Amino acid sequence: METVLVGIDLGGTNAQGAAALDGKIIRQEKIPTRSQLGAEAVLDDLARLALELAGGRKIAALGLGVPGLLDLERGLCVFSGNLGWDNVPVKAKLEEKTGAPVFMDNDVRVAAAGELARGLAQGCKDFIYLTVGTGIGSGIFIDGHLLRGPRWSAGEVGHMVLDPQGPDCTCGSKGCLEALASATAIAREGRAAAAANPDSILNTLAADPRDIDAALVFEAAAAGDAVAARVVETAMTWLGIGVANLVNIFNPRLVVIGGGVSLAGERLLAPVRTQVERYSMPVQRETVSIRTSALGDAAGVAGALELARRGLEG
Repeated sequence: METVLVGIDLGGTNAQGAAALDGKIIRQEKIPTRSQLGAEAVLDDLARLALELAGGRKIAALGLGVPGLLDLERGLCVFSGNLGWDNVPVKAKLEEKTGAPVFMDNDVRVAAAGELARGLAQGCKDFIYLTVGTGIGSGIFIDGHLLRGPRWSAGEVGHMVLDPQGPDCTCGSKGCLEALASATAIAREGRAAAAANPDSILNTLAADPRDIDAALVFEAAAAGDAVAARVVETAMTWLGIGVANLVNIFNPRLVVIGGGVSLAGERLLAPVRTQVERYSMPVQRETVSIRTSALGDAAGVAGALELARRGLEG
């Protein structure tokens, strides 16, 4: 029977996947993540998605990116705030449901592998993939090796504290990069700014203040709204300071920024590069390139397929 590789990128909102035959993607699909129904329902959905992508072929290996802290030895999702999971046996459950070997990793680390395999980081041994979306995470490659740490949790750069007096973070700390520069943070500050400035077009673009999200804040800023522009500039300045710290610590040749916020393009890159120029050491900044992902939200699926391929090859 013909066999395929399947890769799935599991997110808090959607799960998207692809099947590859002889290295070529033959089918792609996206489904909603029904985390409100519990872990078993989500895993059932993922199994159905994998089998549908395979289209009747045997799944040689399934690669999966999971948002959260993982125990890779036991195949557990130890904790995922986005999914509301604690100690979920993802690997065993999906292998049972699909009949295929499952290879899993943190979703951001998987996306970083996608950038290395098919994106801007091809051929680069020292790079950082930074995802800026609902949260902020990273995959850090040094001399061609992904940093993992003893509990497979290295790269949680979203929880580096930049302002101890800053807003609360989901990790329980205050003033983390994620609490200052993520899409969630931009939406929060956008809603506050709209409430304080009735004339802002944020109030025109949103039928209800609760509808203000990061994309709408960027839209208002692009339309010339000064209130929204200040929110964006502040968040991207914090992001730039965070990137400058990473450049100083790891001396990468490349920083690739992905996730939903990266779609802002130059409105993101300009302030980030300004802060890197200001706060990183000359020897570090002279050799680093900072760019937004060319793969966009396809990085996670590309990395999941690469994870399946490597897992199958052992």
